Amino acid sequence: MLKRLKIVEQITIVLILAVLIPFITIGLIISNISQQSVRNELQNTTYLMANFIGDSYEKYIDLSQLQLNRIASSFNYMPNAMDKLRYFNEIEQQTKIFKNIRVLEKNKLPAEYNYSNGEITLVSNIDAKYSLAAEINVDIINSLLNKDVLKGRDVYIFDNKTKTLLSTNVKENPNLSIINDIDENNDEETGFFGKKKNVPKVYYKLENPNWTVIVDTTKKVSANTITKARKRIILSLTFAALFIILVVSLYTYYLYINIRQLFKGITAVSKGNYDKKIHLIKSIFTPHETVFIAKEFNYMANKIKVSYKDLKEKNKELQKLNEFRENLVNATSHEFRTPLTSIIGYSSRLLRKDIVLDEETKTKSIQVIKQQAQRLSNMVEDLLVIPELESYSLKFNIQETDLADIINRAIEYLSTKEASFDTDIDENLNFVWADEYRLEQILINLIDNAIKYNKDDSPIRIEAKNEADCPIVKITNKCDPISDEIKEKLFEKFIRADSKLTRTTRGTGLGLYIVKGLAENMKIDIELVCKDEFTIILKFNDYVK
Repeated sequence: MLKRLKIVEQITIVLILAVLIPFITIGLIISNISQQSVRNELQNTTYLMANFIGDSYEKYIDLSQLQLNRIASSFNYMPNAMDKLRYFNEIEQQTKIFKNIRVLEKNKLPAEYNYSNGEITLVSNIDAKYSLAAEINVDIINSLLNKDVLKGRDVYIFDNKTKTLLSTNVKENPNLSIINDIDENNDEETGFFGKKKNVPKVYYKLENPNWTVIVDTTKKVSANTITKARKRIILSLTFAALFIILVVSLYTYYLYINIRQLFKGITAVSKGNYDKKIHLIKSIFTPHETVFIAKEFNYMANKIKVSYKDLKEKNKELQKLNEFRENLVNATSHEFRTPLTSIIGYSSRLLRKDIVLDEETKTKSIQVIKQQAQRLSNMVEDLLVIPELESYSLKFNIQETDLADIINRAIEYLSTKEASFDTDIDENLNFVWADEYRLEQILINLIDNAIKYNKDDSPIRIEAKNEADCPIVKITNKCDPISDEIKEKLFEKFIRADSKLTRTTRGTGLGLYIVKGLAENMKIDIELVCKDEFTIILKFNDYVK
């Protein structure tokens, strides 16, 4: 199975295949094209240089020979030798071309076109016996062969006997094998010879005199043109390649770091860490898509975090609902069973015909049935009021209410229970704004709860008075100490002061929860004071002075 490459490795391969290899190939092509163009330029300049030098020598000699022929033709028209000598001197001074013009017998003439000391000997016939001889100065032509014109090339001039007449830019006499190269490796149409392409050599043959001009391109010239141009091209391509690599490296660096940030964020979210945020290193090399992905990822992570938090809350609510269901089933099944058993038992007793019951027994049985039925009614009422409280659909008939009368009615309602009361109700107790029925329900639940958890049959103390015109009701009993944990949760559903294992009182555990809900709707504050005694304080905010 092939290993999946990382993004850095993939970009490196793409860079090599798509950039560097084509770049190197193009560089080689450009280098070869440049080499060919520079080589052609060298060949053309060498060819032009050889032809220019050859033509210059040939035309200069032809022109000088033509002038010498004119001098020779006018020689016989001079009357005496002094005039002829004066004539020769004037020509030498005016033209600056001829030197040592003289008349010689033909059998004593020097070699024609003899090149020595920068001079060439020319000869022109005067008549059958005498000829005119003179030397012409070729320094004028040789002055053309300076360093600026030759540009580092070597120039040779050979006579027909392969004797070197002239050589420039050469420290030593040339090897005569160069003449052999002309014979072995030459192109008669162009004049090029030699085997090396980058060092072109050109020869030019003069007809009169029979000389050969050779222009040789040196290795130094080739190095300064072809080699230097190639080096410049390679250097430019190298810098361009390095720049491309640098830009791609920076881009890859930022891209890799940011992708790593994305990986870390995804890994964190996959492990349940929804607080992880992606922090990119933003620069000109950071793609818009990466920034967009990071932004959307952070938004998604935040939404997941919120959703996860909501889900946890929903799970807690669901757990509470499940506990509520279990507690409701347990409470109703336990609490309903006792009064139902009593009702069924006493009803069956009254219906029996095999025994005769006196009136007192019948009355007592009916009272028990009524009490247990009322107990069932109260529990049903508690169960029915909870949904209405939680959905805020419970309706209240708020009106001016006599608080003292409601307290007395609640005490009278609970008078059948085995409990004693110590009441202290202010005669001038202010009226309150409340729902009479719901307020009575609150007081009954609180007093009943105090009776259930009362200790040593001590009387339940009920106080009602005005404190700064604000009606206050205190219900106090003696009971065992209550832990802080239970105290904080005392007004929640199914919370009881005794544990499930040590439960000694009856009830669904919904009484105080209902009290709190009803009190909040009627703007009644509830306080708990737990010291040697347990006191519940009701403070009425809406009242009538």
